[in-house]
Amino acid sequence: MPTIAMVGDIFLQEPLPPTAELAGVRQVLRGADIAFGNLETPVSTRGAPVEKWINMRMKPELLADVQDLGFDIVTLANNHMMDFGELAFFDTLAHLRERELPHVGAGADLDAAWRAEVLSLGDTSVAFLGAASTLGVQSAATADRPGIAPIHVSESYNIDFAGSMEQPGSAPYVFTRAWREDLDRAVAAIEAARGAADFVVLALHWGVPPFWRSRFQDGLADYQIEVGQALIDAGADVIVGHHPHSLQEVEIYRGKPIFYSLGNFVFHHNQGPVSHTPISRNAPYAVSVDRRNRNWSETVIVFADISADGAATYSLQPALLDAAGNPQLLHGAEAQALIKRLDDLSPNARISCRDGLGHLQLD
Repeated sequence: MPTIAMVGDIFLQEPLPPTAELAGVRQVLRGADIAFGNLETPVSTRGAPVEKWINMRMKPELLADVQDLGFDIVTLANNHMMDFGELAFFDTLAHLRERELPHVGAGADLDAAWRAEVLSLGDTSVAFLGAASTLGVQSAATADRPGIAPIHVSESYNIDFAGSMEQPGSAPYVFTRAWREDLDRAVAAIEAARGAADFVVLALHWGVPPFWRSRFQDGLADYQIEVGQALIDAGADVIVGHHPHSLQEVEIYRGKPIFYSLGNFVFHHNQGPVSHTPISRNAPYAVSVDRRNRNWSETVIVFADISADGAATYSLQPALLDAAGNPQLLHGAEAQALIKRLDDLSPNARISCRDGLGHLQLD
């Protein structure tokens, strides 16, 4: 029975140390037939930083560490892929080709960005796609521009005047909806992949990190539920989300799982340009956040075991990032506590803990 391992955000700034903890992670990932994650950075030493809060990039030689961990395919659809412009973006594609590391979610134009990568696991074929709703200026691919596969989102705001009078300065409720033309394009890509493979995996870079949310609007953005369910309806077997840098809930929809955020997987301290104040041009505020607290450090590796008829069972390996941003597997009471917290976060899914792993119930 083929197994796919899926993780969240990958961002290296230093070679991975030869620790026993990483050896355990490496053994787990290499034990899967395919390991898939989000490469949250261009791979280049060239280009100029575009105007934004944080610009990230990775030295090309560190791709060897990514592959050594066991990764076989990556998605590039995220809000940092165009951080150093088109020059660094095309460098990234070239370095991935040199290392024969397949990618999805980005390309020289919109068609290339939405193109699925189909990998064979014996008699089972698996299609991978990637897309993002976290879109920097001019990062979305178009018919004549390189970039990432986009699902744009519109926002509207509801102000409760009675509430605001009682609590002046409180945040409005933010309603979000996906752009119809982008969602139609995503549906078409999923349907095409469904026709070409036995099993379809979609990586989505979406959602809101905890410190960006209003306290009374904690959790998912409206558009995530809209998009996730529409793409399951279109034929996706599993959706793996990332971007919030923390674990978020799991939803079971029509017997298929939507992992809204798997959190960070390898996430080193950024050595590139960071503009602390303001966070973006003309912003009237700044942000200071501890990226090494427990919520930012917990993660899971999701395993999908695919049967001959295309059905899958899911197990979750808990892990925790250390102070340097490298993962280590959790066992015993720590693993059980993480799985319980994820189960508590997931009102529409049941996740039990057995033998140190989480087990997802699909019905």
